[in-house]
Amino acid sequence: MKVDSIDAYPIRIKAKERLQSGTFSYSFYQTVLVKAVCDGTEGWGEAMTRFEPAATVAMVRSLGGVVKGTGPGAVPDLWTKMWKELRIRGHTRGVGVEALSGIEMALYDCYGKLEGERVGAFFAKNTAERVNVFAGSLFKSRGRILPQVEVAKSNGMLGAKVKIGFGVEKDFQTLAEVRKMWPDGLIVADANGAYDGRTAARACRAFSRLGLAWFEEPVLSDDLAGYSMLRGLGVKIGAGESWFVDDFEMPMAEGIVQVLEPSVSRCGGIGVEMKVARQAFERGLGFSPMTGMNSALSVAASLQVASAFPSIAVEFNPFPNPLQTELVEDLPEPVGGSVRVPTGPGLGVAVDDRYVKAHCSN
Repeated sequence: MKVDSIDAYPIRIKAKERLQSGTFSYSFYQTVLVKAVCDGTEGWGEAMTRFEPAATVAMVRSLGGVVKGTGPGAVPDLWTKMWKELRIRGHTRGVGVEALSGIEMALYDCYGKLEGERVGAFFAKNTAERVNVFAGSLFKSRGRILPQVEVAKSNGMLGAKVKIGFGVEKDFQTLAEVRKMWPDGLIVADANGAYDGRTAARACRAFSRLGLAWFEEPVLSDDLAGYSMLRGLGVKIGAGESWFVDDFEMPMAEGIVQVLEPSVSRCGGIGVEMKVARQAFERGLGFSPMTGMNSALSVAASLQVASAFPSIAVEFNPFPNPLQTELVEDLPEPVGGSVRVPTGPGLGVAVDDRYVKAHCSN
């Protein structure tokens, strides 16, 4: 497969709701879309962008230049070539790896289309036709919780993620309210790193009465000592959305997290997320791809990964997010707690070029 071109398209759309987590707020739905053309075939990917889209665009175009015009080559070989360029310069986390993730996703989309095969089939002989999904996320800042629970239920979700991080007592009340309204729902508490280790331990003891599926990012992503304090406190711990490439190995080996939650548009791409999913399965740990406020491309890619290796559930947003509802036209809808994995070649979804042109902020 020869790489003809790689380009980036920053998308930034003002959020109409007030979305406040325990450590930050979402003022915009924003991302950087990556388009690769290989052997004349177009593929799309996504590079997660949380601060400045222009920085991600610059990195995509620079890093894409490393593989532009090269070939023939397999996607993992192209990934390794770009990864080496990042490692030489010490850029093994952050914007560089987010750009790498988007490029690799686009390359896999191209490769799948060229081969007439969906991405999940490149990693497993027998792939699932459907995978479980749960709603992300319920925000107290959005308004009353009950209507949000009803939206999640009516959209065929298995459960929901709840944004917390506003104090243990307030968080307990919010989670208890959700549990009362959804007794059999898969409920995930997400603090986005709002607590220190001691406070997180106190939260775990309190939350242990609520039957949570897991407690996501109770402490900052690099506070591994804090994660170590939470073992054996009655709640499974999840993390990984802010980890890159090799960051997953030690937490898995040490057993300080029980649910791995990589973000495919940040962690290093589809190959890295597939590796984490396989290792989690082999070690008897849970796996749940994080998609959050990312676009439908990350959702489609995560569904492909979850079809190849068992997952608890994939995060799927039933609330207004134009990056998920308007960017592509053929993302399957959840029914009965699960969703059909896109069956088309590559990621299995088609990007609306008109939408990209209309909202690109270049």
